[in-house]
Amino acid sequence: MRDYCDPESFNAVLGPDGCGRDTTSGAITFSGFSAELVADKSVGAWRFVPEKVHAEKGTQLQIENLGGELHTFTEVKRFGGGFVAPLNEASGNLKPAPECAQIVDGNLVPQPPGPDNLFIPAGGSASEELEGGHRVVRYQCCIHPWMRLTIKKDNDDNHESHHD
Repeated sequence: MRDYCDPESFNAVLGPDGCGRDTTSGAITFSGFSAELVADKSVGAWRFVPEKVHAEKGTQLQIENLGGELHTFTEVKRFGGGFVAPLNEASGNLKPAPECAQIVDGNLVPQPPGPDNLFIPAGGSASEELEGGHRVVRYQCCIHPWMRLTIKKDNDDNHESHHD
C-alpha cells in the first residue's frame, strides 16, 4: 500500500493523525490530491503495488502500508465504493462494496474490521493466506476505493473462473 500524503496539509484538513510519514521521497499536498482525484477519478500515488498478480492457493500475502495514511485491505466480491462518501463520489464509485460499507437509513456505515477487512495503519503490516474458492480474488481499500488488487490463482482445483 502506498500513498504520498503531505503531513502538514493533510493533518490540517484531517486532524493530527491524518498523515504521518517521512517526506524525504516527496509528498502530495491535500489540494494536489483533491485536484488529481477530481480530474482522474483516482490518485496515482495512492495504490496497491502490484495491482495485478498471479499466485497459488495457500500463498501467504505480506501486506505493508508504506504510506502515511490508514488503509484497508478488504476482500470484495466486486470492486465498488468504500465508506468515505466524498471519496466515493469524486472517484465515481457511487455504490459501496458491501464488504466495505452498507447504507443504513441513508447513511454510509463502515463495516467493522475483521479477517477479510484489515485496517492497516501507516507503517503497519499484516499477512493473509490466499485460500481456495474463486479463481480471481479482489482486494480494495475501503477508504480510497480506487486502490485495488486483483489476484488470479494458479493451480487451483476450483474452476469457477466463468463466475468471476
